Amino acid sequence: MPHIDDETLALRALGEDVLDPGQRLHLDDCPACARTVADLARAVDSARSPSAAPELVPPAPEVWSRVHRELGLTEVPDTLAPGGASGASEHADAGGDDEAPRADVVELAPARERRAWWPALVAACAALVLGIAGGVLWERRSVEPAETTVASAVLDPLPAWPDASGEAVVQETADGRRQIVVSVDAPAPEGTYREVWLLRADVSGLVSLGILEGTEGRFDVPDGLDLAAYPVVDVSEEPLDGDPAHSGDSVVRGPLA
Repeated sequence: MPHIDDETLALRALGEDVLDPGQRLHLDDCPACARTVADLARAVDSARSPSAAPELVPPAPEVWSRVHRELGLTEVPDTLAPGGASGASEHADAGGDDEAPRADVVELAPARERRAWWPALVAACAALVLGIAGGVLWERRSVEPAETTVASAVLDPLPAWPDASGEAVVQETADGRRQIVVSVDAPAPEGTYREVWLLRADVSGLVSLGILEGTEGRFDVPDGLDLAAYPVVDVSEEPLDGDPAHSGDSVVRGPLA
């Protein structure tokens, strides 16, 4: 199965139950996807924590001095100059008659009111998580070896499934890993599932690749398996009877070429 898409991973990190059964199994077995969800979940938890609300700290007098200089304002008041209140005290002690200007005091809203914007911050964090997920997954996938199509098959319907159709594509990465992408177009009856197989040309042997969930799936070809010896792709309809053997009810089938 391919990696879970970035939007789904981000929603999972936000606590949304968006995974189908196949994706849950993949997340349990895929360290890369699990690590991405864990990293994004930590970012979400940090943003949602009440302790993450920023504490407003007054800027140092030196900051105001630099602002005045950058804006080309007149003489910097003593209360804003380095030394702050001490500068004003020295000015008064020197016998100056003019009272040093005072900065306006702004009453801060109570903490509960300042936190009224908290839901907006969480929403912004969610958007950021989606962006991070996209970047992380793009980086992860961009470093994976490029895939080359080495074989394909048109999957023809079997007599019991005259309206079915499908196709299979064998892809190989630069490091030699092989995968088969299988797609099937046929309605699935209730209480059954579909399984993908590789068969010998004379149907004297078969290898299961896994369960097809939905209409398309990606399956690893076992290391060392000779596709020339098992060149036929088969998709079967299987009952929920606990028997791992092929049911004998094939939906579509076709040889790789």
